[in-house]
Amino acid sequence: MSQTTILIADDQPLIRDGLAAILSMEKGYSVVATTGDGVATIEQVQLHRPQLVMMDIHMPKLDGLEATKRIKAEFPDIKVLILTTFEDEAYIWEAIRLGASGYLVKGVETKKILATIQVCLDGGITYPLSIQPRLVQALRTSEEHEERVTTANQTPASMKKQDAKSPDLSVQERNILRNLKLGKSNQAIASELFLTTGTVKNYLSAIYKKLNVAGRSETIAYLHEHDL
Repeated sequence: MSQTTILIADDQPLIRDGLAAILSMEKGYSVVATTGDGVATIEQVQLHRPQLVMMDIHMPKLDGLEATKRIKAEFPDIKVLILTTFEDEAYIWEAIRLGASGYLVKGVETKKILATIQVCLDGGITYPLSIQPRLVQALRTSEEHEERVTTANQTPASMKKQDAKSPDLSVQERNILRNLKLGKSNQAIASELFLTTGTVKNYLSAIYKKLNVAGRSETIAYLHEHDL
């Protein structure tokens, strides 16, 4: 059975050593490195390519949010779980925007940490309850706005053409295609739509099948050809 590789980044030795000890007692997890600053974190990520990084925010040399940004830009498939003492809403929203898969405040129970790690590894996103109502509302507002704009711009002829050329595309799939047509990366699309990179990839696989195209470049060509 292969083990999930994890890197722990925290400037407090007691915290990172404690987390490493907890994870070492759990089956299926392997802590490949621990770091105390943002620069070392990026270097160790490049060396070990862990599946998940547990990231503190306030660290010397480079803070955890900037480290998250650089890691997700270079390794979009690596999951980042923010584990910090700060429950400031601005930090949470910035973590979402940068592609972190979760945000936990230090002091939570071990079982909560382990459950959140698994959610992140499975492609989910988990954030404090305090932010979730606003996150859900933001998603709804985005989808409703896109639906209104799409409907307003459609003439009967264009609707008929669109139905023929892009069958059964959901609002979220159209959101992804709109960003794809603008040349955005999977990570940029994920940040824009509050999704994980893995979820965007799953959406794209479904879109490719629906449009009968082989990949990203063919999809973009299809969108321009049919003016979608």
